[in-house]
Amino acid sequence: MKIFTTFRRTSLRPVVGIGNFDGCHLGHQKILRNVIKAAAGRGTPAVITFSNHTRLGVSGDANRLLTTTGQRLDYFRRAGIAACWLIDFNRDLSALPPEDFIDRILVGRLGIEGICVGEGFRFGAGRSGSTELLRRRGKERGFLVREIPSVRIGGREVRSSLIREEVAAGRVEAVAGLLGHPYCLTGRVVRGRGRGGELGYPTANFFPDQLLPPAGVYAAKIEAGFPPAGGILYVGTSPTFAAPVPRPVVAEVHIFDWSGSLGGRRIKVYLLKRLRKDIKFKNEELLVSRMKEDERQARSLLGGGKWQTAGIVG
Repeated sequence: MKIFTTFRRTSLRPVVGIGNFDGCHLGHQKILRNVIKAAAGRGTPAVITFSNHTRLGVSGDANRLLTTTGQRLDYFRRAGIAACWLIDFNRDLSALPPEDFIDRILVGRLGIEGICVGEGFRFGAGRSGSTELLRRRGKERGFLVREIPSVRIGGREVRSSLIREEVAAGRVEAVAGLLGHPYCLTGRVVRGRGRGGELGYPTANFFPDQLLPPAGVYAAKIEAGFPPAGGILYVGTSPTFAAPVPRPVVAEVHIFDWSGSLGGRRIKVYLLKRLRKDIKFKNEELLVSRMKEDERQARSLLGGGKWQTAGIVG
């Protein structure tokens, strides 16, 4: 897949999908399928997306998102997208009138053959541009416009904002149903306190790049340079152990039937089910007893063979 970071002219004659594509959820996947279908015999299937979210701000809040830029690009490749304009959504671009975005960028620079957008798509300064404007300009300038109906599950429209709400509530099974694949946290393993090993459950600590689910224990599959392995993810502040000052929330994984060092490696953790909330135990013995029960539940779930990690990777 060719990646461009500016709206440069090419000879690709692209048919583009446009949006943040955070999560690459079922609705996004439907748009990408339509891009590829519309591009057949017409031009190159392509995407315009942004290195910073157009509506969540640009103040370094990357972990408010469902996917990293790398995850999105990887999904585009897997879906069959051949070119991607990965653009900085800056002040100048956000202030560009929608007519100018169409005429100067989509037509003037990219020379699009078509565009596929989601239901209710808005663009341009003040989000004043609409699909109807695209259709009018498409007739005038000779490019195809398709508005792709939203995907709805259980009466709810599949949207990134809805999925963020589900992640924040810990409903990771519902999240997987909306994404079409398990929610995946990624990050680099850092040195921890070593307490997990003392309790018989050595862990790899990392700071996730994506939106964290609430504190608790999750059945998970983990990749770190080896085939997916079962395990459990803990998110929380270790309330069982006294601390002079409040601890930050940490994420750490225990991998079943595996030993070795993951220090410095990039890790992928696929969340399959929340097993319980974070709990403060009276002593270490009660904590270890509950950790054994967590392991039993997770192994039982993972042994069912229904969990797949295909889709998004970090």
